[in-house]
Amino acid sequence: MKKIIIKKDKEKISEQEMQQNMNFDKFISGYVPPVKGWLSSGIKLYTLIASVAVLSVIAGYFILNANKDGEFVVSRFVNPPVETLTILSNSFVVNSEVDSTIVYATGTIITIPSGVFSDEEGEDVKGKVEIHYREFHDAIDILLSGIPMNYDSAGITYQLESAGMFEITATQDGKPVTLKPNKSLIVNMVSHTNNPTDYNIYNLDTVKQKWEYISENTAKNNTCISAFEDRIRDVTKTSNEIKAFIVAEKPILPKKSNPERDNFSIDFDKDEFPELAVFSGLKFEPTDKKYNSDLSKKIWEEVLVERCEDNEHYKVTFSSSKESHSFKVIPVVDEMGYEATMKDFAVKQKKYQERLAEKKRVGAKATDSLYKINRVFNRVAERGDLNERFNSFINDSYNESSKDLLAYRTFAVSKLGIWNSDKPFPFFSLGRGKYLATFVSKDNQPLVLKSVYLIRREINSTYLISKNNFGAFPFKAEAVDVMVGITEENQVVYLKDNELKTVIFKGSTITFKMNKLDEGVVSSKELKNLLKI
Repeated sequence: MKKIIIKKDKEKISEQEMQQNMNFDKFISGYVPPVKGWLSSGIKLYTLIASVAVLSVIAGYFILNANKDGEFVVSRFVNPPVETLTILSNSFVVNSEVDSTIVYATGTIITIPSGVFSDEEGEDVKGKVEIHYREFHDAIDILLSGIPMNYDSAGITYQLESAGMFEITATQDGKPVTLKPNKSLIVNMVSHTNNPTDYNIYNLDTVKQKWEYISENTAKNNTCISAFEDRIRDVTKTSNEIKAFIVAEKPILPKKSNPERDNFSIDFDKDEFPELAVFSGLKFEPTDKKYNSDLSKKIWEEVLVERCEDNEHYKVTFSSSKESHSFKVIPVVDEMGYEATMKDFAVKQKKYQERLAEKKRVGAKATDSLYKINRVFNRVAERGDLNERFNSFINDSYNESSKDLLAYRTFAVSKLGIWNSDKPFPFFSLGRGKYLATFVSKDNQPLVLKSVYLIRREINSTYLISKNNFGAFPFKAEAVDVMVGITEENQVVYLKDNELKTVIFKGSTITFKMNKLDEGVVSSKELKNLLKI
């Protein structure tokens, strides 16, 4: 990485001048992540909007460090260790004056309301805006991102174990734009960890240079939704609700009364049977042979009317303290009033059909996770037929076992930058030793490293050790599966699995005999395959 040297003996700037020229928000907003086009090899992308391929240069996220000569060196706070393996952003063009929805290559859904952007001067942004977006899902993604993953709480430094991290920025004509105060866009990230209780949402504050806790990222606050289990459960529930509605509400068309059959009137509760209340002159005609006409002539203590599941009959029960009789009936009207009854039924049927259609429409949205997490923007999603396209993407991109681990994690992004679903944890919970660390190649040639990353495969995080800490190098073989080192020339070296259990201890010194990365490994995917991550 190229360094910029600032001479220490320059004329000092006064405190007043520093305050007058200090605008961290504007300074940090100059950051635009490295970008790749959506047609890059191996990338699937579905979007409602135009997509463009652009290459941008990192311009922000800087920190100052003093070197051994007393000079200040400008380096990046977000500092990708190997530029050639940097996770690049995709770029999308949206119209800032209309609602927009993007379906990212992983299945993540980004919903952008109209009128949320402002420029560097605080003015409303009109017209086209370019959205830059990238995601990080595993330890190698995190390592290559150069994003710090330490979190301080109550004076204790933890590592963040990620359920998925992303960066989103925006520009217009190459200049950064920001979100207006009290405005936000929604990122529904597809996470490979569906644990509904353990994770929180964090935003990386690049001015304070630390992660800021935002909220829980759990099922309890409806920001973590299992992509498939909840859907199956809700489908069953909604289906039962619709069936119950049909049984309770579907109007039954009264028939003309048969003069050769008995019928009778009942003073039923019109609030309990609204589908019958609209019909005047309504009577009930028994269809059971066990009905006896004498039953309707007696005085009963209770007469109960119940709707049958066949949606054609009612069950009438006459009861007293001594006896009870139940039989099926159908609603009927005399021929004289039948024409008016048909008109009443047509009105009732139309209202019923409208209510049933609404219940099915709402039920379909409630059972589909895409709509569940995007209700505010459902009109946009409907217009783009995202439901069908998203399910097609998931079916094509994930196998059955990995589908079970998928979850939607919902972020209300109030400022552009880096967001994470994480939980803090002590990386060396098993304990550790501290050693003077040295590094050599397989042929025992000294290696000069600037940083080392420790990885445990079952924990989605990395533990960064800078060269300043090689004199007190924390290590416990049982706690590490993979070690990745970065040389001063930005070359990758590594150890993995059993190799980490054969390191050389000599008193308080530990020597790591590192493998050099094959020149054929030129992508993050190939590095993951090599390290089995």
